[in-house]
Amino acid sequence: MISDIIKQYEAALQRLIDNVPIKVSPGTKITNDSVALEAGRNKGSIKKTRSCFDQLIPKIKAARAKQQQEDSAKPNRGAQKLFKDLYHESLARELMLISQIDELEKDLSALSNVTNIATKKEKNRNAAEK
Repeated sequence: MISDIIKQYEAALQRLIDNVPIKVSPGTKITNDSVALEAGRNKGSIKKTRSCFDQLIPKIKAARAKQQQEDSAKPNRGAQKLFKDLYHESLARELMLISQIDELEKDLSALSNVTNIATKKEKNRNAAEK
């Protein structure tokens, strides 16, 4: 019975390592409590004083250390915010330019002496039909 429970904890730990948890949100830090919650147990159920967890706790610590190394290798959040802001500014600039082009095309068509040939042919065809 205890081995079945330990297997549930180990399966929960593996899901957290793979970042596909079922009960906690993805990206959750790997801790004794998060493994317990993912396994469907109460927070704090994994204790160092319980001998049945002697093999599980070092696995959790190793997974936590690996997760921290991976997180420290990610670019800092300040750079992400900067690039996000630059992206939004460029989108705003593009929308402004599209709006300007639309206005200039309307002005050009109002000032132009050239008429559309297709429009003239349609008028002649409509007049001939009447």
